[in-house]
Amino acid sequence: KVSYFIISSLFFFMLIPSIHAGASLTTNYSTVTKGSSFTTTVSLSGVAAWEVHVSARGPVSNCTINAADSSEDASNTSKKYSATCKTTGTGTIKITLSGNVTTASGSTSNISASKTVTVKEKSTTTSSSSSNSTNKKSSNNDLTSLSIEGYEISPTFNKNITNYTVTVPYGTEKIQINAYKEDNKASISGDYIKEVKEGENKFDVTVTAENGDKKVYTINVMVDSKPIEVLVDEKKYTLVKKATDLKDISLEHEIIKLTIEDQEVEAYRVDSINYILVGLRDSDGKISLFKFDSYKDDNIPFKYTLYQEISSNTITLIPTDTSSISIPSGYKKEEIEINGEKVTAYQKDDGYYLIYGMNIETGKESFYSYDKEEGTFQRYIEVEEQLSLDTLKLVFIGAASVVSIFVAIIIVLINKLRKNK
Repeated sequence: KVSYFIISSLFFFMLIPSIHAGASLTTNYSTVTKGSSFTTTVSLSGVAAWEVHVSARGPVSNCTINAADSSEDASNTSKKYSATCKTTGTGTIKITLSGNVTTASGSTSNISASKTVTVKEKSTTTSSSSSNSTNKKSSNNDLTSLSIEGYEISPTFNKNITNYTVTVPYGTEKIQINAYKEDNKASISGDYIKEVKEGENKFDVTVTAENGDKKVYTINVMVDSKPIEVLVDEKKYTLVKKATDLKDISLEHEIIKLTIEDQEVEAYRVDSINYILVGLRDSDGKISLFKFDSYKDDNIPFKYTLYQEISSNTITLIPTDTSSISIPSGYKKEEIEINGEKVTAYQKDDGYYLIYGMNIETGKESFYSYDKEEGTFQRYIEVEEQLSLDTLKLVFIGAASVVSIFVAIIIVLINKLRKNK
């Protein structure tokens, strides 16, 4: 009986499917030559669902795997995914596997693994100089790539260019410098994680060749200062500090520097209309120009007024503030679009719009009549209100009545005089 129980138990447990889920990362070569290819493979076993990712860092391309799937019957499945990786230079390639797998029982676990592949220069042998080349040390101190993780450096990397710049947002405390050497016999110093502070931060990455020759690559990391926040008509903006980010205008101008909230801001000065223009960036990243008015009284905040240029036929207008201007009778405020710009206008029943602004050519402010259908401007001349047609009719009837009475009186008098005679 005991033997029967043991054999039955073993047979029962043999029938229970394995619930162990596994994943492995392999490469068909651990060392390759520059320009050659190798294969990276992810092997999954005992899985019902999976989401795996493979990425590579180093002198390599086309070495990415992204696979997410599940077996139709939620059984324990084996699966393989492969990628053919092309080497682009010499050095060390790090391949990383990450993701998660789920067993048939519903148990999910995270997976991670990594592999390294060394890329070497192709060996060149000649019968006459093989012994000499073996003893000669390499002088290659170039990089194949240089970057700041998460940001773009300027200019685009070139192994012959040794100075680069990058700008990172306010509040950034650390950056990661990634550098990869062209020659595996060379050494690198100065890469990896660096601490940064607001303003300019300078870092050197030094590449030392096998024969001791050094090359220094310099990265200037600019950490933005605290954003200057501005509220205009209950809408939040941030002040643009560099003139290179401002859009161009048709008027002649020069770039000046202002000090706002103890920070330096570049702006346009337009002498022909006596304007100072600054850039404000909205929450969507769109930059618009605003007329900037500052006051000596600290109790009065800076004033920002949207700057627009709208052109039609031969007239270019800069819409200006109408808060202190008397609007012609009968016109109602409305917002219309002219050449892609939203402009405040005033409309009456006649189908035309009135826009108040400065004519760039004359520098004078006035109302202009805008024909939306034809897209033309014409200076608006306000005419005194005339009597309405009904009023004219009443005046005419009254005058006619008075004349009739006088005529009747004259006739009566004439008849009396005739009778008397």
